[in-house]
Amino acid sequence: MSKFNFDDTETSGIWWSTNVSIRDICLELKEDTTCEDSEIVELLRSIAKSIEVNGL
Repeated sequence: MSKFNFDDTETSGIWWSTNVSIRDICLELKEDTTCEDSEIVELLRSIAKSIEVNGL
């Protein structure tokens, strides 16, 4: 995924807005559940793996 640079000075459009949206939702999740960052990372990896296996 190194081709995606989420520095807003270099990235624009759908990729940047998707990054911001996912971060915002993760912050809400963290506040609502008091889970650790590592748990959110684990969730995101689980979602990514599910997409790899099953598609969208």
